[in-house]
This record gives sequence, C-alpha cells and structure tokens, in this order.
Amino acid sequence: MKYIALLLMVLALSGCSFKEVKPTNYYTLELNSKPLTYSKSQKSIYIAPPKINAPYDSKNIFFTQKPYVFESYAVNKWLELPSLQTQSAWYDAFKQSSLFEHVALQKNTTSDLILKSHISKLYHVYENNQSFAWIELFVELFQNDQRLETFHFSQKVLCDENSPYGFVKASNKAFESITFELLNHLSQTI
Repeated sequence: MKYIALLLMVLALSGCSFKEVKPTNYYTLELNSKPLTYSKSQKSIYIAPPKINAPYDSKNIFFTQKPYVFESYAVNKWLELPSLQTQSAWYDAFKQSSLFEHVALQKNTTSDLILKSHISKLYHVYENNQSFAWIELFVELFQNDQRLETFHFSQKVLCDENSPYGFVKASNKAFESITFELLNHLSQTI
C-alpha cells in the first residue's frame, strides 16, 4: 500500500514537469529606412538617455483592452529597455542624417546642444476589434542650459494584425515617423 501511494505521488509530481514552456519572443524598436541627409552644421549634440514612465521602462510589452487597466504579454518582451533602444536608434539616425558634426551618447562638456526626452506612452491598445501602437514623447533641446525648443510627438498607428508582432511593426512605423519629424524640426532650429 505504501508503494502504491508513493508511486502515485511520484507520478503526480512528475506530471507537473511535463508542462510545456513557451519560448520568449524578443522585439526591438528600430528604424527601417534611412533619414534624409541634411547639410552639416558645425554643432555637436549630446543625446541624453530618454526618461520614461517607470512601468514602460522594462522589457515587458504592455497592452490595454480597457481604460486604466494595463497588462503585459507573458512571452513577448523587448530585447532591451525602450529608453536604451530609443537613444541608440536616435544616435544612428542623427549620425546618418549628417546634421551634426558630432553626436555623443556620453555627456561631454564640449557638446553645443543637449537633447533631452521623455517617453510618456508606449503600449498596445485594443479598441473595437482593432489594435494600435501608441507612442507619445516630449523632446527638449538645450544650449548653454537654456531651453531652445520643446517638441511634442504623439502617434497612434493602426496595427496590421492584432498581435504583439503587429504592435511592434506599428511601433517601429510610429517611432520612425517621430524620429524623422524630430530631425526635420532640428534642422530648422539650429
């Protein structure tokens, strides 16, 4: 009798170990096309790490199906923190645009300009059987500790599929549009 009870307990516990574990899918924020090339200024710029509302600055990808309630996907994550991905993508875009003589990711006392940003929204929204990527951010341009310009960008892009992957593709479209618009504003400001 003891052996049967022990055998049943071992079988019950080992049955739990056969549970399928789904692999995690990792995604990135990136620009899919090159920015316009501008005439080079003699200025240098430091791109400060973007500030981001605390919940969004994690590798979790958030979604909402009703107002004020946020959840994160279990097996779909950002490859890196969104703030780091944003700073890195902007560095590449600013370098490719040729707008600045020097672009820095490390604070440098010789930089003429400082770009500070705050990402206030970055999540997947489900509404009326459709889904959207919603990105909202504020950007400030400083020179000699004086704010020169403030820019506000908000993009709500329809996803081509109601899935985390659809959200990532729409987020990349929105992010690319915001980045190119920012470069265009900066080219007119400096």
